Amino acid sequence: WPDAAPALDAFLAVAGQWRVTPSGRVIGLDYTAVRAGLELAGIEMTPEVWADVQHIEQGALVGLNGEK
Repeated sequence: WPDAAPALDAFLAVAGQWRVTPSGRVIGLDYTAVRAGLELAGIEMTPEVWADVQHIEQGALVGLNGEK
């Protein structure tokens, strides 16, 4: 799956940048923090890779929030 590697690398570089409600529900990545993290990591983002990162984000949300 080499085509997925850029998105996975980008996601892993910022995987700690979640927005969380006071009740502990994870609502998504904090895109401002993600942008800063990607810049600091020297990862260039394209619209295609960003779309893949958002797909990874949606899958992670299901797991983080214990949904099925």
